[in-house]
Amino acid sequence: MSDAVAIGDGIFQITVPMSHNPLGSTLVYAMESPNGVVLVDSGWDGDEGWEGLTDGLESMGHSISDVEGVVLTHFHPDHTGLCGRVREASGAWIAMHEDDHEMFRLMTSGHTPEWLDEQIENIRRAGASESDCDAYRAASVLKPPARPESAPDRTLSGGQVIALTGGRTLRVVFTPGHTPGHACFHLEDADVMFTGDHVLQKTTPHVGNFIFPLEERDSLAEFLDSLTRVQSMGVTRGLGAHGLPITDLPGRAKELVEHHEERLDHLYEAFGDDEITVWQVAERMKWYRGWDAFAPLMRGMAVSEAAAHLRHLVTRGQVIQVPGSDPARFARV
Repeated sequence: MSDAVAIGDGIFQITVPMSHNPLGSTLVYAMESPNGVVLVDSGWDGDEGWEGLTDGLESMGHSISDVEGVVLTHFHPDHTGLCGRVREASGAWIAMHEDDHEMFRLMTSGHTPEWLDEQIENIRRAGASESDCDAYRAASVLKPPARPESAPDRTLSGGQVIALTGGRTLRVVFTPGHTPGHACFHLEDADVMFTGDHVLQKTTPHVGNFIFPLEERDSLAEFLDSLTRVQSMGVTRGLGAHGLPITDLPGRAKELVEHHEERLDHLYEAFGDDEITVWQVAERMKWYRGWDAFAPLMRGMAVSEAAAHLRHLVTRGQVIQVPGSDPARFARV
């Protein structure tokens, strides 16, 4: 049985496992509400996760049928996957920031042959070689659509308030970057913020641009601005969806800003005097392991993160796209 952990201030932490994933689990938070229980995120869709969530609620003295609603930090499946089963069991409402609703729809459309063709063409525009494209195709797995019944039926916006028991409230803090519609939730009377994947105690969240060669959205700028916003709020404690509690939220947010500034400086220097593609930008980025050790699909994720840093250097006017280059190449100003 997976017992919920009472962490004070009426907050219970439930570990929802996903043994197939290196992260191991998603941390779901539960608080009593006027009509039962409100959850922050739901966990990965699977019998193992479902058992963890239901056992955790039962150890609190509640059942899954007591869930009034689920507020989602963002659309990724380790946060949204069980929403459909929760709603089926309890009639709960599901709420997510408006800027992630479309991303959820795309996620639930599945991985079809047409989808894979689009992904291959996308990395080709980034400058991937034919051998890289072939390796990516061979490693990809076509999947049926995810559960559309997990789709949120309510829209959240920054500053919105969700009612809890005793007049307590959760306030939505819009923190785009990790996803376009990522949101944190501030439990105002307890000086606690549920940070989802925006700020984690140890891990650096992935920030990517996924349309190559150069997406209009500057996701890294959004992420850095969101970190500054959280840092300025003065909330001390953070509860992320993975890892240990954060005891100095402003300090951890500052560390993440500094980390990305260092990566930007390193990347700018790594250009030298060369004109390089997005794929070559990824090859020159500073990673926790050598580029040759990255599996094909992990290279795709790395290219998306490299593209986000490249996009931000372009925003800052430090790098330009070379006119007429195909595939697109970039150079320092």
